[in-house]
Amino acid sequence: MTPDDWIARVIERHTQSMTRPEFLKAVRALSARYVEQRAALRDRSPLDSAGKRAAFAGFYAPLHFLTVQQIVESVGLGRRPVETIVDLGCGTGVGGAAWALAYERPARVVSVDLNTWVLDEARWNFQTLGVRGRTSRGNFVAALEELTSKPETHSGVILGWSLNELADLDRARAIDLIISLAARATSIAVIEPIATRLVPWWPAFAGRVAKAGGRVDEWKFDAPLPSALADLDEAAGFQRESLSARSAVFGVS
Repeated sequence: MTPDDWIARVIERHTQSMTRPEFLKAVRALSARYVEQRAALRDRSPLDSAGKRAAFAGFYAPLHFLTVQQIVESVGLGRRPVETIVDLGCGTGVGGAAWALAYERPARVVSVDLNTWVLDEARWNFQTLGVRGRTSRGNFVAALEELTSKPETHSGVILGWSLNELADLDRARAIDLIISLAARATSIAVIEPIATRLVPWWPAFAGRVAKAGGRVDEWKFDAPLPSALADLDEAAGFQRESLSARSAVFGVS
């Protein structure tokens, strides 16, 4: 199945149980939760209603998939083979899947998240996209600890839009562990929103990445959205002209 076919299917999967106005309202509400009401995320899950879950999986996940695809291609992550991609704070698994599909034979994906609903979605996405994968419920900082404690492996690690959701102390620990893994020549991709107000800690992190030999970028990709996704984007009032993100990557030349 092509990515465009998957996007059409995932949109259909998450819009069939509600009207179009209800789905678009949920898309806008989830955007507001992550941006205007960000301070509430520590105490209240952004996925606390069926509508927001549908918007997350059926609208934002395809956008994240396409963005990771573009970043992987642009920095050349797919030119360095890995046996397994560990997707930490995976959401619906699209970040790891997008990287895995950069290879002629897709890499295996292990997705880690605390939310059992998103892990169910990740399994559906893996099956639909033809990606070998498994899910694991757990804290991704603890998963980073475990990865760092193991002997060197042929794994890649992706953290897509997940570091920003951690409390300050947990994020500081996660960053220390990322830098430690990078010293072992592990391929790592950290992807976050481009809006500075959402990631005020990024400049300090980017400095550490550069000092450790990593690559830091800000992206605005002009690649057109598949028609089904572009239609929803316009109807929701976004009318985005590009896919944007910032990234820190280790393990590319």
